[in-house]
Amino acid sequence: MNDTQLYAEIINIGDELLDGHTVNSNAAWMSAALRGIGIPVLRHTVVADEGAAIVRALDGVMAETTHVFVTGGLGPTEDDRTKAVITDYFGGHLVFHQDIYDMIEARFRARGRILSPLNRGQAMLPDNAELIPNGRGTASGMIFRKGGRTFYLMPGVPYEMQDIMERSLLPKLAGQSGLRLIERSVHTFGIPESEIAEMIENHFPELRRDVSLGFYPSVKGITLRLKGKDGGELDKYVSGICEILGDTVVSLNPESMAEVVLTLCRERGLSLALAESCTGGLISSMITDIPGSSRVFREGYVAYSNEAKVNVLGVDPEILRGYGAVSEETVRAMALGARERSGADIAAAVSGIAGPDGGSPEKPVGTVWIAVSYGDRTLTHKISYDRGRRKNKEYAAHAALNLIRLALLADVRS
Repeated sequence: MNDTQLYAEIINIGDELLDGHTVNSNAAWMSAALRGIGIPVLRHTVVADEGAAIVRALDGVMAETTHVFVTGGLGPTEDDRTKAVITDYFGGHLVFHQDIYDMIEARFRARGRILSPLNRGQAMLPDNAELIPNGRGTASGMIFRKGGRTFYLMPGVPYEMQDIMERSLLPKLAGQSGLRLIERSVHTFGIPESEIAEMIENHFPELRRDVSLGFYPSVKGITLRLKGKDGGELDKYVSGICEILGDTVVSLNPESMAEVVLTLCRERGLSLALAESCTGGLISSMITDIPGSSRVFREGYVAYSNEAKVNVLGVDPEILRGYGAVSEETVRAMALGARERSGADIAAAVSGIAGPDGGSPEKPVGTVWIAVSYGDRTLTHKISYDRGRRKNKEYAAHAALNLIRLALLADVRS
């Protein structure tokens, strides 16, 4: 390893992270933020908020590590022990800071709340640490130094940790690393990872010698991440990958499929309606999560039962009897009905078997039909994806948005 390179470890402290009640989102966010300024993370460690466990984690830091980022255990309750343990570990003592207490008291007063005696403990801080202001909470961050390493102690509340990192730590650390990697992302949907990898290998056999390429699959599609030292070289490969993957490429920016669809609709002055069965309103929720969606989104229908498909969307009962709710014929009729009733320019419909029950040999769990009505055409598409009920719904929602995207792109070329 390069002697001038900085390397990080992340230690997340909290019983709630170990008992399954809380997802450890801090580690993922911190790793991405540190990678963005050229500091690779060598290891994640999660430990209970218990003295011996915390000490073992600190003692076990890898030899290459230069910066250790610790979160959790800084709250006002009795089970938040991290501050005292770490202060003692670095040979210091907790002392009362009147200025910090006054600041905490002022924040409570501004919110019309009375300061609890427990919060006084958050003004007890190490006499051997540099304090970091917390713009989003009452628990100060701290910086300790020992053995050529720097240790950063921050609250476990994600938005408080992120505020401290973004305001106080990342700007100072940026540029200090001996290896500054540049990253580009290509977000795709609709082609398996193995097929993408084969296409890239066939067209760019030298790519992996020049840059680092990673594949990150999810219900949102597959994201390709390219990392290297030369931005121009990365851009050349990204351009080439986009050319061979075509409309499979959704975006080169960190935007959601729903954002891409809304942008396409907005640019063309189009309104949108949705008719959902198995997704239960999830697509509508994804759309309306985005500010400004009201300029595009007109109506959403959750027609879960066959009766609703008939009464709300006007689906012919004979279609349901002859082909079933999960069929090309039914989603086509749903999309046309949603478009007619809403007056929208474009309408999409989804009907499928989310599971875990309801499947058959002909239509197994995960079977979903999607239709998009736009202009004088109605596109249909069938997917088969079974990863459990929740993921089945999420994938179906993204697949429906993707079909809208493809319909709009095809219209531009026609």
